[in-house]
Amino acid sequence: MAANYRPISLLSVCYKLLEHLALQHISPTVEGLLSPDLAGLRKGRSTFCDQVAALTTFIENGSQQNLKTGAVFLDLTAACDTVWHTGLLYKLSKSMQYWFTRLVGLLLRDRRFRVHMGNDTSAWRSQRNGLPQGSVLAPVLFNLYSNDLCTWPKIHLRGRHMSRHSRPILQRIGMQPLVRYGADVTLLSTVPT
Repeated sequence: MAANYRPISLLSVCYKLLEHLALQHISPTVEGLLSPDLAGLRKGRSTFCDQVAALTTFIENGSQQNLKTGAVFLDLTAACDTVWHTGLLYKLSKSMQYWFTRLVGLLLRDRRFRVHMGNDTSAWRSQRNGLPQGSVLAPVLFNLYSNDLCTWPKIHLRGRHMSRHSRPILQRIGMQPLVRYGADVTLLSTVPT
């Protein structure tokens, strides 16, 4: 039962204002970095218009070419709660300005929590993973953290090594790019009927 609850972060107005100012400053850079396959948690993108329409179009096009389409739908449970701070800061250091990476490091440092249940309160514990709920930057940080999920990994197919640059070969055998909305991922594949 406790696994169904997410902690509530009490964030100050000053904290949220600082995040909002940082977000306004970095938004153009972030949009240039994010994969076009990712629609979730982005301004001007939606589940229906972007991802559902792309999915149904893909299935309809396959049907017109006498192809069967298979899909695997994945939901990354508690995705924002599992963001590894060290990994996030590493990824930010490779793609974002130094001041922003430093700011995020300071905002995530020394976070702690405790649990209130009825009249009982637990001891304070350190939070080493996860993004604060209610944070203005949390959706952007999650997208930057998980952005490389949209890239093709190096794979072996029938004894041949293929990299993300082998997308045309993968598409010819029916493997397609990922369709993502936030922490939801859809893997698509087509085969002849």
